[in-house]
Order: sequence, then structure tokens, then C-alpha cells
Amino acid sequence: MTGAAPAAPRVPPMERIAGDCDGRPLPRWRGGVATLGVFDGVHVGHRAILDRTLAWARTERRPALVITFSTHPDQIVRGAAPPPLQSLEQRLAELERVGIDATLVLPFDARLRELPAETFAERVLAGTLGLRGLVLGHDTAVGRDRRGDARLLDRLGERLGFAVASVGEISIDGEVVSSSRIRAALKAGDLAAASRMLGRAPSLLGRVVAGDGRGRTIGLPTANLDIGAACPPASGVYAVLALVQGERRKGLCNIGVRPTFAAVERPTIEVHLLDWSGDLYGADLEVVFLARLRDERKFAGPAELLAQIALDRAAAEGVLARVAP
Repeated sequence: MTGAAPAAPRVPPMERIAGDCDGRPLPRWRGGVATLGVFDGVHVGHRAILDRTLAWARTERRPALVITFSTHPDQIVRGAAPPPLQSLEQRLAELERVGIDATLVLPFDARLRELPAETFAERVLAGTLGLRGLVLGHDTAVGRDRRGDARLLDRLGERLGFAVASVGEISIDGEVVSSSRIRAALKAGDLAAASRMLGRAPSLLGRVVAGDGRGRTIGLPTANLDIGAACPPASGVYAVLALVQGERRKGLCNIGVRPTFAAVERPTIEVHLLDWSGDLYGADLEVVFLARLRDERKFAGPAELLAQIALDRAAAEGVLARVAP
């Protein structure tokens, strides 16, 4: 008789450090191996960089670190940034799941933008973290005018005491994986393409906020999710899994303007849990999108809508039975 499968190894909590570019030392995390970047989505290209960082750190028994930013650099450099695939909180949670030991979160502001690459390396890489290793992506650059590319950082590392390694680009379907490609796939409702580039099903983390309560009046309570500026999938009805009180629960998610009732201008994200009931107001909810079931459309009234939702529920149960972990 086969025994029970071993439990997955526990990932220690990752320390999240609000940092600056003043060179304030962090004694606990000095001497590690780090990588740096926005890591929006933590997609398969990012995972290649993170895996290299982790392998190097574990081989030399050093901490594995990430340097990231609380705001997207384009917000300062270009005056506007693309809608993120993940909030900062979700991005940090994904880095923790990967196994990163600590993340230094820097505010990308005008001061950091104007910091020369040499000063950034001296203050942050050597001063704050005392790095022994630095892993760069194929397009990573730091400092004013992005002068701090792999070649310059390698030279600076020789003087400051850290080695530099670079990871090449990752391509899928003949194109380099990027956050912008994933955003385009999500906007087109192409979950399969987005999942291939993410290496997992797309998900969103948001806070449950009060809605108009209409769903509850027709026997269909929903959790209204506020995801801030994050990029949602295209409008439509989806089979989802939602993380509720530490457990995955089956659900339906509607993204759209609710045309059957008083249509709203900005699309809403409403989650109906199939096997759970309770008050989620104020809670953080992570929703994993597994399949797009249909377009959003207008119905003649609540009865017709509920009849369609019964069909959606059956379709979602079929999908979830096949693909839900």
C-alpha cells in the first residue's frame, strides 16, 4: 500500500524591508546573492532569474535577496506606467512562494532616478547589502540613464566585492516573454497564452469591498473585489479558485459592467463562491482564473440571469474537476 504523499516543504517567511538609497547597512542580510527589478507578474522569464539567484545562494549557503521598487520606474521616467499585473503585495507574496529570503523595496522617485550607477552600486549593492553575487536579466540596467548595465556592474563588482552573472531572455511562441505580452493576452481573454508565460494560472489579489447588495437579493451573493490599478482579464465569466481563510474554494467570477441591471461605467470584479458562505467584507482575496466560460451579456431579467448562472456553475464545476489542484 502506498503511503501518503509527503507534505510540501514549508517556505520560511520572507522579510520585507522598506529601504532607501542612503547605504544604511542591513547586518542580517549582508553577504548574500541578489537580483533586482520590478518583477511584475513574476513570469517564467523572471523565474529563470530568480532560480539562478536561489541556486547560487543555496550553493554558497548565502541569503537569496531581491531588490525591487514600490512604484514602477516608468511612473517617474515616462510620467505613466502600464497597469501592473500584480499589486506590490501580491508580487512580494509570489517572491516569498519562490523561496526568496528577503526583499529590499526601494521607492523609485526622482532622487533614485538621478542616482549614478556607480553611486547605486556603492550605496545599495555594497553598502546596504554587502553583496557577494548579483544576477541580472537580459535587459536589466540601473542608475541614471540606465548606464549601469551588466558590463559596468561587472567592473564595479570587481572593486566592490561582488561577482555578476547574467540570465538570457526566455521565449515562448517565438517571442520574448514580457509583462506587456501577458497584459495583452489577458486583455484579449487568452488565459492559455497568459498561463504559458506566467508558468501558472493568472491571479489577482484584492480587497473585498461593499457592493450594491443586488446579488444577495436574488440568491447569488458575491464578493466585490477592489484590485486597485492592477490589470484584470477581459470582461466575461470565469471559473476560478479563491483563497478563503487559507483554503482554496471553487467559484465563478464576473468581470464587466453588469448590463442586466444598472450598468456601471468601470468594470467590476464579482466573485461568487460555489462551496462557501460567509462575510468577507474587508478581507484580502486572491482569485485564480482557470477558464473563461463566456462573454458578459445582458439578460431580460433576474430569472433569465439565474438560469444562465446555473449553466455557468455546471460548466465551472466541470473545469474545476479537471484542472483544480
